Amino acid sequence: MTSNDLRSEIESRLGPWQQKLGRDSAAYTNHILRVLTLCDLLAPDQQPPPSHREEYLTAATLHDIGIWSAGTFDYLAPSCDHARAWLASIDRGDLTDMVVPMINEHHKIRAAGAPDDAVEIFRRADAIDVEFGLLGRFGVSRSTYRHVAKRYPDNGFHRTLVRLTARRLRTNPTSPLPMLKW
Repeated sequence: MTSNDLRSEIESRLGPWQQKLGRDSAAYTNHILRVLTLCDLLAPDQQPPPSHREEYLTAATLHDIGIWSAGTFDYLAPSCDHARAWLASIDRGDLTDMVVPMINEHHKIRAAGAPDDAVEIFRRADAIDVEFGLLGRFGVSRSTYRHVAKRYPDNGFHRTLVRLTARRLRTNPTSPLPMLKW
């Protein structure tokens, strides 16, 4: 699958939420592409690579969608619900037990499994991107992350996260980041 094919696949999957994504559509699409690219880098021996596998495509496309679909920063449950529905709609319910933990654990602070486990690979890839490749990079060099970020520009994704965090902090000061888990 080429980079353009992957982008088209993601945009197609995001179709039902394009209106709700609004100005964040390009930012979220590129975040998904960065996460999938980082999954490939973190699992170089997996064949096919993660970005070509349904479980990673579904998890990556839908892992944050609850922010927009449910209008909440407490978005893990709605994102998991969308993943279940998507997998059922394509007759891949067999992947639910893998995809739901990939989404539900992607903001876990501690490891979510062995380094070669899909849940942990996905958690690490998302963490690298959310942290701009500045903190834990799990073997991905800073220059490699910069190359990935240049290929798939931020388009305001991190600015949106800061804005949403600030809004959540004002309305729920005791739970500003409800998606984080130990």
